[in-house]
Amino acid sequence: MEEALRVKLLATAALTSLVVKRVDWGLRSTAAGLPAVRLFEISGVPQANLAGPSGWTRARVQIDCLGRTYLAARDVADVIAKPGSGVLNAMRETVGGVRLRTFIMNRRADHDTDADGVVHRISLDVMVWHAPA
Repeated sequence: MEEALRVKLLATAALTSLVVKRVDWGLRSTAAGLPAVRLFEISGVPQANLAGPSGWTRARVQIDCLGRTYLAARDVADVIAKPGSGVLNAMRETVGGVRLRTFIMNRRADHDTDADGVVHRISLDVMVWHAPA
């Protein structure tokens, strides 16, 4: 699921026009530049029904959209999660042999600092259902 989700984001021209290839799982190098997207898998639970395992896993993924300004972070978040047009807003696709179903659950904003100054962050909580194709 991890690589399939990253591939889906990097295949979105509107996103790569903003972040180039700066979409990574886990830590982000401060030398990598901004804006950028950082992904974290918060939890992942294999799903079952009364007949047994369903083959699907439900993962909660936090997507941090980072920018030197609030506007830059917001623009990245909108490409990913804007209602009606965001790439992961109710997405149902198969990517790289992985069936993906995504739902945006929450959106919040804050900021932090690094060696170059303020970093604005919009965090998206995304439910990602995934199964082998």
